[in-house]
Amino acid sequence: MDKVRNILLIIVALLVQSTLFGRMDIFGARPDLALLVLIFIAGRVEPAESILYGFLIGFIQDVYTPEFLGFNSFTMSLMGFALGIVKETLTVENYSVKTLLTLVACMVHDLLYLSLYTSFDFSLLVKLFVKNSLPGALYTSIIAFLFVAAYGWVVGGGLKIVRELTTGRR
Repeated sequence: MDKVRNILLIIVALLVQSTLFGRMDIFGARPDLALLVLIFIAGRVEPAESILYGFLIGFIQDVYTPEFLGFNSFTMSLMGFALGIVKETLTVENYSVKTLLTLVACMVHDLLYLSLYTSFDFSLLVKLFVKNSLPGALYTSIIAFLFVAAYGWVVGGGLKIVRELTTGRR
């Protein structure tokens, strides 16, 4: 059942990223919902499985950009590997630590991808990283913080409180 949930999360994230967030950029910055889903999945599965999910996400993204076929598969697989190692070595409970982890993961992913994309042209890599990747990583981290806070609220009984307030029953 978890595998079905994870695959559905990947599909929904990629659909929302390509439709809704494709139009909701802030000064050209777009969030990376696929990486956000990989971070979520990697926190719940074994490290080897997170590599497979990373490859799946990257492969689906590569279908949209066939001229750079394999770049996303490779970088997302590496991110799945790195996130699996982080999961095994660190216990991340605090919202701010989860947000910082998301920010770092986005920046590392973009550095890896842009290195391949620019054929290791350092000046172009830095230009693209500063112009696109840093704002996108901040945008993704803010969304991650909001999702983590909302998830904590729901799990912590937030919906029960709303139900009690709206129905008047305790």
